[in-house]
Amino acid sequence: MNDLFVTLPYIGDLYYHHIYLFYEEPQIFSCITKTRQTYFVVAIPPQNDEGMAWLTVPISSGRLLQAEKNVIEIRELLLKPESLLLKIEQTSNDLSVDVINPETLTDDFLPEVGELLDFADGMEILSPDESPVVQASKEMRDIIEISLEKDNTHIAEISCIALGDMLNNVQQLIYALAFKDGSLRGTIPKKIKEDCSLCATGMFAASVGIRLKSNELCDIYQKTPLTETLEDFNRLFMVAGDKEQLREFLTAHNPRVAVRYRRLLRSLLSNKTGIKINNASPNNSAFTKHFSTKELSANLDFIDSEIEEMVEQTTVYGQLVGANVERCSFEFITTDNENIKGQIASTLSSSVFSVPQNVEADFEIRIGTDSMTREEKLLYTLTAIRPIVAAESSEE
Repeated sequence: MNDLFVTLPYIGDLYYHHIYLFYEEPQIFSCITKTRQTYFVVAIPPQNDEGMAWLTVPISSGRLLQAEKNVIEIRELLLKPESLLLKIEQTSNDLSVDVINPETLTDDFLPEVGELLDFADGMEILSPDESPVVQASKEMRDIIEISLEKDNTHIAEISCIALGDMLNNVQQLIYALAFKDGSLRGTIPKKIKEDCSLCATGMFAASVGIRLKSNELCDIYQKTPLTETLEDFNRLFMVAGDKEQLREFLTAHNPRVAVRYRRLLRSLLSNKTGIKINNASPNNSAFTKHFSTKELSANLDFIDSEIEEMVEQTTVYGQLVGANVERCSFEFITTDNENIKGQIASTLSSSVFSVPQNVEADFEIRIGTDSMTREEKLLYTLTAIRPIVAAESSEE
């Protein structure tokens, strides 16, 4: 056990854990009790010039870790404590402990705005044997560990493009899985991106591997805003080898999940890279899966065939601004100012179009591939159109 800091009534002995700022005496530091409860401590000016005083608050290991990694300012730990904020005063003859209201704190007792612990020195270098289950429980965050294997062999380096593509595609797949009511069109809501963003926190020394963690800490039910989406992520990779189960999974989800999953597979295969996934959550759930390049290739062939069959029906309000019956093409601007171009269905080939015209339009959307970039693109077919007649204003 480390050196004793102080003994408090009803709490017991507090031992120095990490010292973040030292000037003659520790000024900002963390302590730990014999029962492993952690406290965060900041020295403050004492009322008695001969004494010493501190603000201290019980703190979870996950929240402390966020502060150590400069995610949370020091002020916030005191102004928004997870539990009671205590003021400790000590003189040669006396020790007092009082509960205080954080709202009563003045700048004299607080670190400056923007001040950080700046304790973590770069990314973690992780041992492959370090369990993500233990880390997820300790840090109260979801953890995704990804190891890349070039041509199914362990490697110690990989191109920046390959690594960057993989990370971006994993993140975009997570967003798509979280967007439960989404479609092929539109943008991912800001709230989903905030809840489901991943943070890269460490690299594996023995292979090309990276540890990603949820942006938020878990609640009292041991779940973060990302946990349920991560369970879907795990389920996707769990059923990937079974065509019927994979088809069932994709049918039950936003169609852009299939698109994002295919992009991840293509990225890995273009770099001849297999993948191992090792995930864990604070509720002690865990998942491990390994895919060779051969397995990824078979999976991609199936996903390609599924995406070819995907058709999404949608109704959109806006203005028909162009129509060419000979070429069976149209141009449409939605009320959100999105420009849509595509083909006119054969069932409308004899129709007469008036442009520009405010309409309610039905579209079929398929997923195609750009012949130049090989990237996915949305193919629109106009299947029905209904003019919107503006109500005539009555004369007064």
